[in-house]
Amino acid sequence: MQWKKLNKITSALALLAILTLFAGIYAAFAGVTFRTAVNHPVGSNPNGITAADFDNDGRIDLATTNLLDHNVSVLLGNGDGSFDAATDFPVGNSPRGITAADFNHDGNIDLAVINTLNDNVSVLLGDGNGNFGPATNFPAGNLPIGITAADCDNDNNVDLAVTSLSDNVSILLGNGDGTFGTATDFPVGHSPFSITAADFNHDGNVDLATANNLDSSVSVLLGNGTGNFAPATGSPFTVGNGPFGITAADFNHDSNVDLAVTNINEQNASVLLGNGTGNFTSAPGSPFLVGDGPIGIATADFNNDNNVDLAVANSGDSDVSILWGDGKGSFKAITDFPVGEFPFGITTADFTGDNKPGLATANANSNNVSVLLQEVYGHK
Repeated sequence: MQWKKLNKITSALALLAILTLFAGIYAAFAGVTFRTAVNHPVGSNPNGITAADFDNDGRIDLATTNLLDHNVSVLLGNGDGSFDAATDFPVGNSPRGITAADFNHDGNIDLAVINTLNDNVSVLLGDGNGNFGPATNFPAGNLPIGITAADCDNDNNVDLAVTSLSDNVSILLGNGDGTFGTATDFPVGHSPFSITAADFNHDGNVDLATANNLDSSVSVLLGNGTGNFAPATGSPFTVGNGPFGITAADFNHDSNVDLAVTNINEQNASVLLGNGTGNFTSAPGSPFLVGDGPIGIATADFNNDNNVDLAVANSGDSDVSILWGDGKGSFKAITDFPVGEFPFGITTADFTGDNKPGLATANANSNNVSVLLQEVYGHK
């Protein structure tokens, strides 16, 4: 009898421990998950993806670069998480990276697309109705691959920063009318696959960071506000094997911009914490486990706990890993959500107008975009 009583007590304690564990996980996720992905056809082998309001209706739309069709697919959003059928606009040969901004001050969102095999950037000016004019091309390095838009010279015109497989970043200064000046090149690490822009040293000027795939590093270029850049002290910074995607945000609430990088050869993501001077150190617990073949990476506060979370597109697993931020620069757990085949690019936006960020991936092998909307099943 005593043994049976002890066994019941032990079982009860074990059950309590399990319930406590799940309660902790539930609290960490704040009752947030994502619905089953809805897929929308686009062109052949979509790589890059971006989200913006292209038709000025207050609803978020999507655009993808289609590597094998040499065009861009634009999907106009309906405001409920659904999208109209894609409309395609021609660009150059083998388009990869894509970014959206207003390049000509007309209040409409435009697109800039990397054409890897043409060594240039196609700029498509939007008309505010979801349509785009013919592409205008600007030279941008040898085998360009990554792109971001920012005002690098503080003239209130949007500029472009383009990474190329010639191991540099090309800066194309915008003229404010949709045209761009001759590219100026700045050296970075070996095979910079992606790029992000932020102010890393609190001087009010745009800085740049690249994920250098073949030397497992991140290069940081500090801007001087004139369109010129100098390497930061300590750069490049070591990350995992095969860094691919890169993004910037404040992960530990110290008002300094940090970096997160996907490492495609290690199935993890490295987080580098900024100190506000342009230097970075590895975050506690970094790197963080994700799925197989991580490529794209994006940030948002998915569970409304005021901490930045990470979303990673895992090409080998055909899913997205969500890493829940703890507000201290580390990430507490991982949750995976299936998408289409070989997700490459990823973006986050509020697709339903409910202030809950959703996800969209460009799926290279299934020629579609997966859209994941939040499902709230509890209360924070």
